[in-house]
Amino acid sequence: MFQLEMLPACEGDCLILSWGDPAKPFRLLIDAGRDSTADAVQTYVERHGWPKGMFELFIITHIDRDHIEGAVKLLRDERFRPLVKGVWFNDRNDLDYAPPASKFEEYGALDGERLTQLIAKHGMASNVPFKPAPVAVERDQLRIVTLDGGLSLTVLSPDQQQLANLAKPWDDTLRDAPAGWEDYGEAEPIDIDFLASRPFKGDKAKPNGSSIAMVATFEGRSALLTGDAHVGRLLTSLELYKTLHPEHDRFALVKAAHHGSRGNVSLDLVRAVKCDRWAISTSGSQFKHPDREAIARIISGSPGPVGLFFNYDTTFTRYWRNPPKQAYAFTPEYGDEGYLTVDIPALP
Repeated sequence: MFQLEMLPACEGDCLILSWGDPAKPFRLLIDAGRDSTADAVQTYVERHGWPKGMFELFIITHIDRDHIEGAVKLLRDERFRPLVKGVWFNDRNDLDYAPPASKFEEYGALDGERLTQLIAKHGMASNVPFKPAPVAVERDQLRIVTLDGGLSLTVLSPDQQQLANLAKPWDDTLRDAPAGWEDYGEAEPIDIDFLASRPFKGDKAKPNGSSIAMVATFEGRSALLTGDAHVGRLLTSLELYKTLHPEHDRFALVKAAHHGSRGNVSLDLVRAVKCDRWAISTSGSQFKHPDREAIARIISGSPGPVGLFFNYDTTFTRYWRNPPKQAYAFTPEYGDEGYLTVDIPALP
């Protein structure tokens, strides 16, 4: 088996990648959404009997609250910590690998500090394959890590300059934090061509630029797990990846970056990944994702027919049930209150 499960993470991400024997699979946890998402993860592990070492790795991609908040709650739970064999998370010390550069999501750095303290306090194995470097692309060298069960992870983002750019806003947030922060807890047909052709303006948010993104490969099947990474970094790393893997043709699944934001999904990126199965994790709260332009770019730029996997059925995803004006083939699939399992198939 090789599959991606999306858990209800509000506007964020909480993903479980599973591979190997369906009766006893290996698992990888990526992000944990908002605070309430920790309950969904605990419900998931309860169904499996809280087995020690259930997750080969817990990757917290970056410090935006819709990715990190639930992780803080989980790692405070003495029942949960033994389920995790290792953690990947770039903390404040990792940002000093390049000169710092400066406003980002309030309290994101505070959750980063909380997570750093929890990892250190409980002696959890953190960023082990990369020490003393952060989890990052280093001088255009892609780092590859193989986990038990045969899953290979190739890191595409961030690079060290993107991490350095986060240092000053992280420090500014800590300096300005309040005392006691440590305890803070339509019906018309879709015009795809019009939407896809709207000018692309890339995301410049520093926390998103620091997001860990990777290629996960198992038995010849590759999934691109993007976090909230920037398009430019992904395109550069994908060129390096193709040099490393000249046999690589296309991806079996892509998790759309930044929940299908128009600033993180460009036509160039869609064409580069050559994938007809896209997973989109978001409830649409806060930022009304996914953006129509992003989904239109996926539909028009993919080899098609396209499968769209939305973990929530909302006003913003329901739109794609309408017939398009142009002759594009795509099929939307919706989760059950934020839960959706997507198989990662072998490519023909």
